[in-house]
Amino acid sequence: MAFDGLVNKAIINELKTVLIGAKVNKVLEPNKSEIVLELYNEGERYFLEISLFPDTCRISLTNHLKPNPQNALNFCMLLRKHLVRF
Repeated sequence: MAFDGLVNKAIINELKTVLIGAKVNKVLEPNKSEIVLELYNEGERYFLEISLFPDTCRISLTNHLKPNPQNALNFCMLLRKHLVRF
């Protein structure tokens, strides 16, 4: 399936309902090519998965988490510093 303007518009419309007004609660990095943001918006919890694998790059909402390493990677710590507000 081609990733054209129509597909891009549909993705943007779906993500707008969740992302606008959402608060980043956690930043997780299961591996070096994925980032998961835990978001809260109007009492609901969402997980925004950003995958940077060369063959399957995507951004999607998911309901489940992947196992995370005990020690957070440097990029994850940088994102936590700038995105998570208490």
